[in-house]
Amino acid sequence: MRSPIDGGRRTWNIAHSSLQSASRRVPLYYRVLSANAAVVMLGAIAGTAITTGIGRRAPDHALVPLIVLFASIGIGLSLLVNVLVLRAAFRPLAMLNRVAQAVQNGDRDARANVEPTSDPEMAQLARALNATLDELADDRNQLRDLATQVISAQEDERRRVSRELHDDTAQILFAQLLQVSALKASADPNVQAVASKLEQSTASALEGVRRLALELRPPALDDLGLAEALGELCQRFRDTTGCETTLEVRGMRGRLSPDVELVLYRVAQEALTNVAKHARASKVWIDLGRTATDVSLSVKDNGRGFDRQRFSPSDGVGIGLGLFGMEERAMLLGGTVRVWSAPGSGTEVFAFIPLHRHGTST
Repeated sequence: MRSPIDGGRRTWNIAHSSLQSASRRVPLYYRVLSANAAVVMLGAIAGTAITTGIGRRAPDHALVPLIVLFASIGIGLSLLVNVLVLRAAFRPLAMLNRVAQAVQNGDRDARANVEPTSDPEMAQLARALNATLDELADDRNQLRDLATQVISAQEDERRRVSRELHDDTAQILFAQLLQVSALKASADPNVQAVASKLEQSTASALEGVRRLALELRPPALDDLGLAEALGELCQRFRDTTGCETTLEVRGMRGRLSPDVELVLYRVAQEALTNVAKHARASKVWIDLGRTATDVSLSVKDNGRGFDRQRFSPSDGVGIGLGLFGMEERAMLLGGTVRVWSAPGSGTEVFAFIPLHRHGTST
């Protein structure tokens, strides 16, 4: 049989829970207004009562200092209570602000905590923010998958075109070069002169086709690895531009994953292309370094530099689009690309890729 005490406790718990639930349904504006009104009313009543009681006993000359003293104490207590109430009331806003700053600083996984005692409007705002961040994360993942597929298709097409240029076009030009060279043995001086010119133009075309095939997809990148492919890239750049190019490789033991090698090679290739087109540099330094956890690539020149704020993916010059492409490729692997440059101070392109999500060697 249930005792009257148990029944009273149960009634009290139900009433207390109902009161808490009702208070949580009250909007923040009215909760703060009610709390401030209660503080003002209690302060006024308590201050008046205390001042009146002491004023009856105190002499007249001490009445004014006492009133000032108790008024100061009352104001101080009111401010303290207000600070505590407002801090508790606006704590969800501070939490939402921290989440927004974390997302702005690059923490895409930051989310707002929705507590059971939260203000209903704040809780709704936090849930809306979390839902928006979740949708953005899903969209970002879809875009990353789509970009990966696009880059993969692009590289497959590069590989196919490179193979066709090497196996078909280059072979045809080489056969034509042999035939033209045979014409130089003719007894007719006019035929010899024409054959000599055709030989030079055919040889130049053959060299151009081979160079284009290597730029599209160098066999060394697939067969030998990133360091050797960068060495060949530097040699071709040196032969083409006459620019002094230095390559330093540190800590490269074994192969990196194909995705990482490809991204770093394309970053170096794009950086050297920009140097050849825009930098007017006489020296280029390439540094490739690997640790147990990451790999980095630096391409630095002593050219004229540029103001990066002036360039965008649609600048029409090619610098902005090239930088944007490098950054996008690195981001797909969790890495970053940074470019430091100023007019008259050269340019440095720095790529950093963590290795914890990728195979590191073969």
